[in-house]
Amino acid sequence: MPKALSPTDSNLLKAVQRLARSHYIWAALFISFGLLTQYAAAPRHLFSGLPFIIVGLACLRWRDPALLATVAVLFALSVVPTLNSKIGVLGPDPLPQLTSLGRLEFAALALGKLLLMYTAFNQFLYLRFLYGTAQAATDEPGLLHIPEMVPNRTNAQARWARGLAVAGMLCAVGALFITSIELEPLIRAGAELGGSLGTVAIGLGLGAAFSPTHERPAALLGVGLGLIGYITAVFVLLRLP
Repeated sequence: MPKALSPTDSNLLKAVQRLARSHYIWAALFISFGLLTQYAAAPRHLFSGLPFIIVGLACLRWRDPALLATVAVLFALSVVPTLNSKIGVLGPDPLPQLTSLGRLEFAALALGKLLLMYTAFNQFLYLRFLYGTAQAATDEPGLLHIPEMVPNRTNAQARWARGLAVAGMLCAVGALFITSIELEPLIRAGAELGGSLGTVAIGLGLGAAFSPTHERPAALLGVGLGLIGYITAVFVLLRLP
């Protein structure tokens, strides 16, 4: 039988503390960046900063390793509006809107976001074991059984990912079929809302799918439909003048 670690194991307790610290840091960064993005993008872009703010508040409220995957996904996809300001999903990036940046500064900004993505995803891969390994326990010698150190909410997150992905895809596809140029603000708002919902769905779905969960099909469906919604939203936004 695998050796079982005690819930009072010092390394596990340190990992829980590290999870709490990382969530406070990401929450502060996301809420600040989301407010800045919303300020710089309004009133043309209505939903640019909201995904950052909502995920930041979620990190502040719940100490959940799967949320780190959502943080990583949002950082990765926020590079897209940095490279093309026409794409208002998670953007346009506020720094180029508020100050003049050269090519080197743009490259440094994109690289910084990718490094933050890498950091958040590595934290997720490490800290997801705080959910416990009961579902993955085997009789192989040398394996450790890790007790559940944080509440496992991945089943609910998987269902949320699926629901947000469906809503986002419907918004983006709806914007795709609005052809009147006089309704450009509505088209832009629908596409950006659909893309924003899709990005959060992708993050929640990935976090749930690669954690102990009974809802992995729902999580993966959320990732797939979220990608469809995001890509559709980008296509719609690139067509707009």
